[in-house]
Amino acid sequence: MMVISLSYSQVDSLSIAEPDSINDEFSYFFNDEETAKYLNYKPIIGIGVGTIKFFGDVRDVYNSNPIMGNTAINLSVSRDINDFFAVHFNAVYGSLSGSERMPERNLNFKTTTLNGGLFLSYNFFHLLAKPDLLIPYREQRRLIPMLAIGVSAFNFTSKADMYDANGEEYHYWSDGSIRNKVESPENEYTSLILQRDYEYETDLRELDLDGLGKYTKAAFAIPIDLSVEYNLHKRAVIKLGTTYYWVFNDKVDNITSEGEGVRKGNAAGDSYLYTYASIKFDLFSDEKEEFQDASFFVSADIIDALMTEDRDGDGVVDIWDKCLETPAGVAVGDFGCPLDDDKDGFANFMDKELKTPLDSITNMEGVKLTPEEWIAFSDTSASIEYDEICIYYPSMCYDNPQDRYRNLFVEIPEKFKHLDADKDGYISIEEISIAIDEFFNMTSNLTIDDVYELTEFFFSQ
Repeated sequence: MMVISLSYSQVDSLSIAEPDSINDEFSYFFNDEETAKYLNYKPIIGIGVGTIKFFGDVRDVYNSNPIMGNTAINLSVSRDINDFFAVHFNAVYGSLSGSERMPERNLNFKTTTLNGGLFLSYNFFHLLAKPDLLIPYREQRRLIPMLAIGVSAFNFTSKADMYDANGEEYHYWSDGSIRNKVESPENEYTSLILQRDYEYETDLRELDLDGLGKYTKAAFAIPIDLSVEYNLHKRAVIKLGTTYYWVFNDKVDNITSEGEGVRKGNAAGDSYLYTYASIKFDLFSDEKEEFQDASFFVSADIIDALMTEDRDGDGVVDIWDKCLETPAGVAVGDFGCPLDDDKDGFANFMDKELKTPLDSITNMEGVKLTPEEWIAFSDTSASIEYDEICIYYPSMCYDNPQDRYRNLFVEIPEKFKHLDADKDGYISIEEISIAIDEFFNMTSNLTIDDVYELTEFFFSQ
């Protein structure tokens, strides 16, 4: 017997080819080699744009909005590991900067940087998936939250804007102006007022104002990403998110705890926030890839049993047979039940009157009752009173009054009680139909033997 496993979260649609013959069990399924080919996930390409906000010793004190910053672009390549985990390689190209203008100090820096990182992401599949829907997870929900963490590295060459285009050095005065001479009474009327040109021309590492030496211009970071994805199409996704980079370096802005005076910073290290919008395209996957990874099992033996078994030999297979214990040789209808030509509720083979007029009241042999017989049957003078049942039939009674007549009915087996949706102690035709539909949709825990047993119990009620 061959058993192939399929994942409900990866199956878009499933059809089972009809076999050339009843014994051709392998024609129902892909073979092992075909299935293995489709277990490979394909990469998904993404491109986006966003803003970088630097958090360090030098920052834009006049702009406290965390999502306002320098424009940056990003490129990503991702690949699913399974239904809930994926790996991503992400590259971000942009610039980090800070400009601090305060009475006690005036500092600025800017560096162009390329950040490359590897992430592991989780999409909350365990909490948000709908197991009853046999379609891919991304087609079950439009909005999918994502949480990712990773490791990244980036380069920096921090420079400062210290001179204007004519080579005049900036000197920041207490009146808010920038001049070409240091602030003093004698320079008030001889100095020139300058305007910053925002050209970052001075290499801060080469300037070495704090004696830091030739430190490395590379840094590592731990990025933590929160995002939400909106599925435009099964091959196109819009992603909005923000990534916080916890940097293991305090020299990005060239201000550290080793500095002195106005150049002394804290020891917390630098960090930055990248807020972005991107679009991702699945350009390489083919439709066959959706058939993979198991959550239910189907075997050819089960299909053959469903298609061929006819235990009462009436010519109607059990899966369609509504009367599973028809006596041998009895003529049956399309659904395996004995014929009842006069529709009086008694099958032809046990009906003593085959042409009873429609809507007639009959006895237990299918024979129409005369008015006198109907009146006689309606006489209840010899009936046992309700309160005297336990006197004449003690075996029908229980010590608990609520259970007194429980044995008048067939008890539902424990494993089928969950099918009794209205809790009336009876499996109705609607309830058994739902159970059988769920079995064929492969969303039920019932086995083929359970289905047979359930059907027999239904007709025994």
